[in-house]
Amino acid sequence: MSDLLDSLDHVTVITNNLEATKGFYINILGMQLDVNRPPFEFEGIWLSLNKRAVVHIIVKKTHEIKNTKPTLDHIAFKANNIKNIKKNLQKYSISYEEKFTPDNKIHQIFIRDPNNIKIELSKPI
Repeated sequence: MSDLLDSLDHVTVITNNLEATKGFYINILGMQLDVNRPPFEFEGIWLSLNKRAVVHIIVKKTHEIKNTKPTLDHIAFKANNIKNIKKNLQKYSISYEEKFTPDNKIHQIFIRDPNNIKIELSKPI
């Protein structure tokens, strides 16, 4: 246990399309809109899991989504039900890559959000 850090607090996603990004994280991943976001002078929202804001979305109208090599590989979330996640992805016609760790202990689904950020959804088997 670290005496300096406790846990990851949140990730911030930059987008030029708030509605598409919000819809993805709420409809596809089941997050909830967090009403505790301070009144910043810039457009954005906070999204929660288990009553804790874990994804902050910031709007930048000039943000360009490029297919360049990112410095952040992916964001991972622990999943409760992979079967239901797959049904939801199929419902919204979202392609995914399904994997298992080499020791066959973790079931993984990889998808991309509207900003081309790779998302991992994983559940121990």
